[in-house]
Amino acid sequence: MKSSTRRWTLDLLLVVAGAIAALAVVMLDFSGSVVRSLFVVPLIVLYPGYALLAAVFPERRSDVESDTMSDESALTRPTRHTAGLLYSVRLVLSAALSLALVAAVALVTNLVGQGFDASIVALGVFGVTILFTAVAVVRRMLLPSDARAGAPPLSTVLGSVASTTGAVTSPLSSESRSSPVSLAVNLLVVVSVVAFLSSVGFAMVETQTPESDFTEAYLVTQNESGYAASGYPQQLSRGEQVPVTLALENHEHESTTYTVVTKLQRLDRTANGTRVTEERELDRTRQSVEDNQTAYVQQDVRPTMSGESLRLVYHVYRGDAPDDANRENAYRTVQLVVSVGGGEDATAQLSRPDSTGGASA
Repeated sequence: MKSSTRRWTLDLLLVVAGAIAALAVVMLDFSGSVVRSLFVVPLIVLYPGYALLAAVFPERRSDVESDTMSDESALTRPTRHTAGLLYSVRLVLSAALSLALVAAVALVTNLVGQGFDASIVALGVFGVTILFTAVAVVRRMLLPSDARAGAPPLSTVLGSVASTTGAVTSPLSSESRSSPVSLAVNLLVVVSVVAFLSSVGFAMVETQTPESDFTEAYLVTQNESGYAASGYPQQLSRGEQVPVTLALENHEHESTTYTVVTKLQRLDRTANGTRVTEERELDRTRQSVEDNQTAYVQQDVRPTMSGESLRLVYHVYRGDAPDDANRENAYRTVQLVVSVGGGEDATAQLSRPDSTGGASA
């Protein structure tokens, strides 16, 4: 590759290579947070915004700017002035635009029903980056070779930092912009902005990797369209049989057998809080659930314990449950506060149907 061609294509090739590496890390689900962040953070805070700016501003910045020339030179020796960006400005804007583009892609994926899945969002950001990079290549090719933007030498990058603020003194220093103090202050400002935006990207990467293995347990009611997490029975009558359904959603990445311990509790509400004054274990149910599947454990509760402060409690365990099942040693706990009217206090009874239904998550 010729040096002239390398100069205006190298930065875009690095963007494409980095985006491919980041997408591979996300798709292959690398668990190491350091490795994942090293590749994915630039995809969030640099690549898409840089590609967009490269497409919008394909011209390089003139080596001699008219606003830095004397009046006499500007009149006697005019120079071409292109609309390119200082490289320091290009980097800062790339970081800000990248975060905006990632947020827009995530919003679109959510609107089309894919949610905020990290793989889907990463694929969308990758596609946007490649699209803008292709546009940037075409637009640069249409320009004269000496006007094409590209990766400048390191000395040019550092020198452009000092001129980012134009022909004014630094807002944080009374020294002129050409002094070492002004250069250091401006460099510090640029580095601080990029570091802040990078930390935001790092946080976005880490929040996309929650606890990998988990189980969701929640109460549902059955209706004509299926199951809904609402409409729970809370006003019961003594001796009346009421179906109550517990949903177990398995995300443990393997088939799991659960034990559900069902209890009915009487509560005593005082100024110091709530305490259990009476408790009876009603049932123990074992249920196997395949990975990424949801099982619906339906039980028919026939309350014979009357009162206004009763609580139906489901303690969920992976594998076997201990004899003293309680909230502290349970893997998941679900509860439903009910009131039961109609007669003397008595024992609670619970019966379970012969089969337990299951459905896909």
